[in-house]
Amino acid sequence: MNGLEFAAPAALALALLAIPLAWTVRRPRPAVPVAAIPPLAGARPGWRLRFARALPALRVLAVVLLAIAVAGPRRGDARTLVPGEGIDIVLSLDLSSSMLASFGDSTRLAVTKDVAREFIRSRQNDRVGLVVFQQDALALSPPSTDYAALDRMVADLDSGLLPDGTGIGVGLAAALSMLQESTAASRVVILLTDGEHNAPSIRPEAAAALAAALKIRVYTIGVVSPSPIDRGREIDERLLREIAAKTGGRYFAASDPGQLADVYDEISSLERSRITRESFDDYDYYAPWFAGAGAALLALELLLAGTLLRRLPA
Repeated sequence: MNGLEFAAPAALALALLAIPLAWTVRRPRPAVPVAAIPPLAGARPGWRLRFARALPALRVLAVVLLAIAVAGPRRGDARTLVPGEGIDIVLSLDLSSSMLASFGDSTRLAVTKDVAREFIRSRQNDRVGLVVFQQDALALSPPSTDYAALDRMVADLDSGLLPDGTGIGVGLAAALSMLQESTAASRVVILLTDGEHNAPSIRPEAAAALAAALKIRVYTIGVVSPSPIDRGREIDERLLREIAAKTGGRYFAASDPGQLADVYDEISSLERSRITRESFDDYDYYAPWFAGAGAALLALELLLAGTLLRRLPA
């Protein structure tokens, strides 16, 4: 259950009306001078007089309760959250032998692993899954918040886990299968590759059509060479752009480690902006209870003032 909140918190200011009433309760009425009668000089007031003097306190409490009722106290029921709050992300990483090419001071695969691990460590409530692919795909972890385990998995990745090749279609399809039953508000695949689809498996266009039908966004990342000539020979950027565009995602090119880190940061920012703060679609309302209690206190004051405590000074 979420904490108690108010639909109209400004209405709580109405409780200030209780201040003049409280002053009336505390301020004694002027005494009527009478001749001193020695036997009665030390007499204590009776219980009826004491209760009569405190009677207006019921009115003060009633005003406070009615002000709270007007403010609309309520509690959101977490069990009735609109299905899908949060983000489910699957990282689909290319482990083909070309990922062992140099990239800055390291290799494409080593830098990709470092950036992916940092991306995972920066998550808070998002669930992250992991798929790797070469000619075939291997699902290593469904979407999970066990970031420590995911970090270890990524750290241990190496080329050669599968037959060599670049199966972009099967890498995307394996990620989609993890998200098919997800009810998260945002379902995302981040697919990274440095080559062209060359595996005799699922066509990337067919996998992209499936992602679009499932309303799963696909962000594609091309790890490319700085040279435009080499870049055109190594990677099918047109295909990666089409996959992203068909699913509502975006294509990013990274030619150095810094750019690759920036790409993951931008994707994180884009997805986070799609998710608003947690909202509840059902509430338990407590205004009737406060209003009823306030009305009961007012009725009690009128009843006592008109019967048991009638004609006694307050």
